[in-house]
Amino acid sequence: MTTNKEMKSFEGLADLKADMEIAEELSHLKDQYIQMQQAISNLQSTFGSQNQGTWQGQGQQQITQLLNQMNQFKNQSQQEQLQNINQIQQSIQTAIQSLNQANQSVQSSRVLTQMHEFIDQAQTQLQNMAQSSNQQSGQNQPQQMQQNQQMQQNQQQSNQVLQ
Repeated sequence: MTTNKEMKSFEGLADLKADMEIAEELSHLKDQYIQMQQAISNLQSTFGSQNQGTWQGQGQQQITQLLNQMNQFKNQSQQEQLQNINQIQQSIQTAIQSLNQANQSVQSSRVLTQMHEFIDQAQTQLQNMAQSSNQQSGQNQPQQMQQNQQMQQNQQQSNQVLQ
């Protein structure tokens, strides 16, 4: 049966795992952000150092690259968001399963406790019945002895009358 401490430990581990996964994904996003900044810096340096004709050709190419990187960044962030949602849903399902198992353990424990109480009551009743039976048989013995003595006396008297 899981205790409160164990449940809190499970929750803490789940939170820690989620934090680590988020940090890892943020690291990937940070790398892409740095690449985009570099592309923008290259674009700005190209704008400043080249003449108009050359600038337009290379500038257009760099703008296209930048747009492509931004689209990739957007797509990847959406995918990672979906993965996070899936992982959260899986964590919730795991937590629900753990709670169900804990509930089953509690129910089993209650049933066992009730069985123990029933057995204790049955034992007490049997002991009371045994004591009561012993007391009655103890009380009946002197009466039987008196009856037996009375019968013997009656037989003796009837034997004497017959003689």
